[in-house]
Amino acid sequence: MDLRSPVFTFLVGAAILVATGAGAFVLVRDADILALRLPTKPLAPTKHALETPRDAVEHFQCNRCHVVPGIEPASATLSANCVTCHQAITAGRLDLWYKDAEVQRWKEHLTHLMRTPDLASLGQRVKRSWLVSWLQAPHAVRPLYGATMPRMKLGPRDAELLADFFHVTEEDAHEPPSGDAAAGRQLYEKYACATCHFRADAPPEAPAYGSPEFRTAPARRRAPDLKHVRARMSLAQLRQWLRDPRAILPDTQMPAFAFTPKEVDDLAAFLREPIPQKATAPRAPYKPRLLEREVHYPEVAKKLTRHLCYHCHSDSRRAGDQGPGNSGGFGYAGVSLDLATREGILRGIQREGQFRGLPDRLEDGTPRLVASLIARRAELEGHHHPAVLGMPLGLPPIPDEDIDLISTWIEQGAPR
Repeated sequence: MDLRSPVFTFLVGAAILVATGAGAFVLVRDADILALRLPTKPLAPTKHALETPRDAVEHFQCNRCHVVPGIEPASATLSANCVTCHQAITAGRLDLWYKDAEVQRWKEHLTHLMRTPDLASLGQRVKRSWLVSWLQAPHAVRPLYGATMPRMKLGPRDAELLADFFHVTEEDAHEPPSGDAAAGRQLYEKYACATCHFRADAPPEAPAYGSPEFRTAPARRRAPDLKHVRARMSLAQLRQWLRDPRAILPDTQMPAFAFTPKEVDDLAAFLREPIPQKATAPRAPYKPRLLEREVHYPEVAKKLTRHLCYHCHSDSRRAGDQGPGNSGGFGYAGVSLDLATREGILRGIQREGQFRGLPDRLEDGTPRLVASLIARRAELEGHHHPAVLGMPLGLPPIPDEDIDLISTWIEQGAPR
């Protein structure tokens, strides 16, 4: 019997339902996945007033992307957790339910959100002051990782509560490094640290979504830019990390080099040296180019909305979680923005009970959707637009030619 035949699928599903009893597992197929899902509570109930560290973790849905100690994992529902769904695809757990060509296409496209940082040992790896500041205005720490911390509507008290939950208390003891920075530089070169790490020499412009740079070796993709070391880690944290990184983060790809105590001090002194900051003004926002041809919705859907946007802005007719950009999440209230269908794009965002509709232009005439795509590149450089949230949220900016495509489509009246 063909393992992908409707009959076989029905028999397997029926057997599982009978074996588990009382419908404990439910067979679900939607726009994203076909999987067996355990019944679970809502991913993270939101509260108007955040009073405790746990309130903050649940409200901002840290467990939508991360495994959070003491919080029910979002992986109980694959459709509510990007990382778990991507891991299920690559592990072959969904092979049974889809045609080979379809599954293979997903596996070839999967690049981002295959894993996220372990938060259990966060207090051993970052300073509190850095974390509190970074949570409010996240920027890229790992230049080739692609996915970044999403920008959330998060204030100073919210950030302090999150730091409390993860037991991040460390600050600098204002102890000057005791090592020899020149000797540390020699060690940095001897052990070829630049094979994986940048140190203020990353490309000035973040790679765009789909860039081949995101296919580099995993160790290089996960490696942070060491220009952030001084701000991000205390001297004590840095020394401990250099001694035995896997004692702090077991799944790290940073090798243990068995440095002597003097070598640890020397490397720490070098890595903590101030790096001259180049004064750079923010680049002018990209100005989309209108294409000299007609653009139709199927091309927009294939290259952008159904390929990327719908993960957070799913079809409004879909049951359950429709993504943070539609039904709400990451601390944002739902705005009912469906980017999975042409009808949903035309309807636009819902504010105060009314849909704004496409193109929903800013004061300068730029359609809000286009402005969000343009703003994402500036966010990665630490420049945040006060009224526009960069998209795609937490992912690399899309290529300029794709911005041209959707801008042209909108200006042409969104042809079918």
